[in-house]
Amino acid sequence: MASLDLPYRCPRCGEHKRFRSLSSLRAHLEYNHTYETLYVLSKSNSVCDAAALLPLVAEGALLTPANNNDPFEPLRPSALKERHFPCRELPCADDLSLTPANSNSAARYIPNVEFPLGEIFMKKAMTSTDPGTHGNPSTAVAVAANVAASAVEAAYEEGLARLKARAFERLELDERLEKLSEEVEQKIAARVGRLQAELERKSSELERAKQESERLSQEKQDLEDKASELSRQVDVSVEMLANLKQDLVNKEAELNHKQQ
Repeated sequence: MASLDLPYRCPRCGEHKRFRSLSSLRAHLEYNHTYETLYVLSKSNSVCDAAALLPLVAEGALLTPANNNDPFEPLRPSALKERHFPCRELPCADDLSLTPANSNSAARYIPNVEFPLGEIFMKKAMTSTDPGTHGNPSTAVAVAANVAASAVEAAYEEGLARLKARAFERLELDERLEKLSEEVEQKIAARVGRLQAELERKSSELERAKQESERLSQEKQDLEDKASELSRQVDVSVEMLANLKQDLVNKEAELNHKQQ
């Protein structure tokens, strides 16, 4: 199917951007246009697009008078369905030029149209039609056009309400996500602050321990130097004592020799 044959078109992009279903159009509006676009949809364009979905009523069916002479016959629901609105159901997949290969697409397309158009047609006709005016064919055409416009207006309002609800839900979800992100950021910032303070405290303790280790190392080196010096002095003292002892022995031997 060519893009120009698709039933829905984007009111912002124009004729070159058309879609097969309402869901794809909504997805396009949500992801390619701002939320403001959902509120300022062109009413005339939306009415024209919705009118393209309505079953077209043949002029012969509108101008054909009733089989009997009852002037109130057009007000009956059966007459409205059979004579004024011969296509009382939504178009099927064959009417939409959908091949059997695209049966899944057709099944998705029809449920997306959730407007009770047939009931709206009948209710509007029953409430707004004057029984005395159905004798005139032009009046019947005008009434049918008025009913179609009213149905399109109701469909437009319902679709716009759903779009607004979707937009409000998205905005509320975005606000909740933003609030949750702020809370998470605050918690992360507080945790990072505590970790930073703990890191600074550990760093200061490590610096003090390092300084203490250096001091102890210096003291150990000083003690080792002192011990080495004392050991040298002891060795010298022992050597001196040995020399003195040897001198004493020599002196005693010399004294004994002199005495003899």
